[in-house]
Amino acid sequence: MTHKLDIETRVDRSLANQIKAPRLGRKFDASVWARIEAEAQAATNPVLEPRKSKPALWLFISNAIGVSVTVLLVVVFGIQSLGGASLGVPTFDVSPVLSEQVLGYAGPVITIVALGFGLMFTRFGRWVRDVLI
Repeated sequence: MTHKLDIETRVDRSLANQIKAPRLGRKFDASVWARIEAEAQAATNPVLEPRKSKPALWLFISNAIGVSVTVLLVVVFGIQSLGGASLGVPTFDVSPVLSEQVLGYAGPVITIVALGFGLMFTRFGRWVRDVLI
Protein backbone atom coordinates (compact mmCIF):
# COMPACT_ATOMS: atom_id res chain seq x y z
CA MET A 1 0.00 0.00 0.00
CA THR A 2 2.78 2.42 0.85
CA HIS A 3 4.54 1.61 -2.39
CA LYS A 4 1.42 2.57 -4.39
CA LEU A 5 1.10 5.91 -2.53
CA ASP A 6 4.79 6.64 -3.14
CA ILE A 7 4.34 6.05 -6.86
CA GLU A 8 1.30 8.32 -6.99
CA THR A 9 3.15 11.03 -5.08
CA ARG A 10 6.13 10.87 -7.43
CA VAL A 11 3.88 10.95 -10.51
CA ASP A 12 1.99 13.92 -9.09
CA ARG A 13 5.20 15.80 -8.31
CA SER A 14 6.59 15.00 -11.75
CA LEU A 15 3.44 16.32 -13.47
CA ALA A 16 3.47 19.46 -11.34
CA ASN A 17 7.09 20.10 -12.31
CA GLN A 18 6.32 19.63 -16.01
CA ILE A 19 3.44 22.11 -16.06
CA LYS A 20 4.73 25.63 -15.74
CA ALA A 21 2.05 28.28 -15.53
CA PRO A 22 3.08 31.66 -16.87
CA ARG A 23 3.49 34.39 -14.29
CA LEU A 24 0.81 36.99 -14.60
CA GLY A 25 1.72 40.63 -14.20
CA ARG A 26 0.15 43.37 -12.18
CA LYS A 27 -1.98 44.48 -15.13
CA PHE A 28 -3.88 41.21 -15.06
CA ASP A 29 -4.37 41.46 -11.30
CA ALA A 30 -5.64 45.03 -11.62
CA SER A 31 -8.08 44.13 -14.40
CA VAL A 32 -9.46 41.19 -12.42
CA TRP A 33 -10.02 43.31 -9.34
CA ALA A 34 -11.60 46.07 -11.43
CA ARG A 35 -14.02 43.57 -12.93
CA ILE A 36 -14.89 42.19 -9.50
CA GLU A 37 -15.57 45.70 -8.20
CA ALA A 38 -17.71 46.54 -11.23
CA GLU A 39 -19.79 43.40 -10.78
CA ALA A 40 -20.21 44.11 -7.06
CA GLN A 41 -21.29 47.67 -7.80
CA ALA A 42 -23.72 46.51 -10.46
CA ALA A 43 -25.24 44.04 -8.00
CA THR A 44 -25.80 46.75 -5.36
CA ASN A 45 -26.97 49.47 -7.80
CA PRO A 46 -29.10 47.89 -10.51
CA VAL A 47 -29.50 50.52 -13.21
CA LEU A 48 -32.29 49.08 -15.32
CA GLU A 49 -33.54 45.61 -15.90
CA PRO A 50 -33.25 44.47 -19.49
CA ARG A 51 -36.41 44.95 -21.50
CA LYS A 52 -38.57 41.93 -21.64
CA SER A 53 -39.26 40.82 -25.15
CA LYS A 54 -42.66 41.82 -26.44
CA PRO A 55 -44.61 39.56 -28.74
CA ALA A 56 -44.51 40.60 -32.35
CA LEU A 57 -47.20 42.98 -33.55
CA TRP A 58 -48.27 40.60 -36.30
CA LEU A 59 -48.94 37.91 -33.70
CA PHE A 60 -51.19 40.26 -31.72
CA ILE A 61 -53.06 41.31 -34.87
CA SER A 62 -53.60 37.74 -36.06
CA ASN A 63 -54.86 36.73 -32.61
CA ALA A 64 -57.25 39.70 -32.53
CA ILE A 65 -58.62 38.81 -35.97
CA GLY A 66 -59.04 35.17 -34.98
CA VAL A 67 -60.84 36.01 -31.74
CA SER A 68 -63.16 38.50 -33.43
CA VAL A 69 -64.09 36.07 -36.23
CA THR A 70 -64.74 33.33 -33.67
CA VAL A 71 -66.97 35.58 -31.56
CA LEU A 72 -68.86 36.74 -34.66
CA LEU A 73 -69.46 33.17 -35.85
CA VAL A 74 -70.58 31.99 -32.43
CA VAL A 75 -72.98 34.91 -32.05
CA VAL A 76 -74.50 34.76 -35.54
CA PHE A 77 -74.81 31.01 -35.98
CA GLY A 78 -75.35 30.24 -32.32
CA ILE A 79 -78.37 32.57 -32.09
CA GLN A 80 -79.78 31.22 -35.35
CA SER A 81 -79.47 27.57 -34.38
CA LEU A 82 -80.45 27.82 -30.72
CA GLY A 83 -83.06 30.55 -30.89
CA GLY A 84 -84.53 29.89 -34.26
CA ALA A 85 -84.21 33.58 -35.02
CA SER A 86 -83.13 34.94 -38.33
CA LEU A 87 -80.68 37.83 -38.16
CA GLY A 88 -80.84 38.60 -41.82
CA VAL A 89 -77.52 37.00 -42.68
CA PRO A 90 -77.28 36.96 -46.46
CA THR A 91 -77.30 33.56 -48.09
CA PHE A 92 -75.75 32.74 -51.41
CA ASP A 93 -77.30 30.50 -54.01
CA VAL A 94 -74.41 28.36 -55.18
CA SER A 95 -74.75 25.34 -57.38
CA PRO A 96 -73.75 22.04 -55.78
CA VAL A 97 -71.15 21.46 -58.50
CA LEU A 98 -69.40 24.77 -57.81
CA SER A 99 -69.44 24.27 -54.04
CA GLU A 100 -68.01 20.77 -54.52
CA GLN A 101 -65.18 22.16 -56.66
CA VAL A 102 -64.40 24.98 -54.24
CA LEU A 103 -64.39 22.67 -51.23
CA GLY A 104 -62.34 20.12 -53.17
CA TYR A 105 -59.54 22.65 -53.71
CA ALA A 106 -59.92 24.70 -50.53
CA GLY A 107 -59.31 21.82 -48.12
CA PRO A 108 -55.87 20.80 -49.40
CA VAL A 109 -54.79 24.43 -49.95
CA ILE A 110 -55.73 25.43 -46.39
CA THR A 111 -54.02 22.31 -45.04
CA ILE A 112 -50.78 23.01 -46.93
CA VAL A 113 -50.76 26.67 -45.85
CA ALA A 114 -51.42 25.74 -42.20
CA LEU A 115 -48.69 23.08 -42.21
CA GLY A 116 -46.23 25.48 -43.82
CA PHE A 117 -47.04 28.16 -41.26
CA GLY A 118 -46.62 25.68 -38.41
CA LEU A 119 -43.34 24.32 -39.78
CA MET A 120 -42.00 27.85 -40.05
CA PHE A 121 -41.49 27.87 -36.25
CA THR A 122 -39.55 24.60 -36.03
CA ARG A 123 -35.84 23.95 -36.50
CA PHE A 124 -36.52 22.61 -39.96
CA GLY A 125 -38.48 25.74 -40.88
CA ARG A 126 -35.67 28.01 -39.66
CA TRP A 127 -33.20 25.99 -41.72
CA VAL A 128 -35.42 26.29 -44.82
CA ARG A 129 -35.75 30.05 -44.31
CA ASP A 130 -31.97 30.39 -43.94
CA VAL A 131 -31.39 28.42 -47.14
CA LEU A 132 -34.03 30.23 -49.20
CA ILE A 133 -33.43 33.75 -47.96
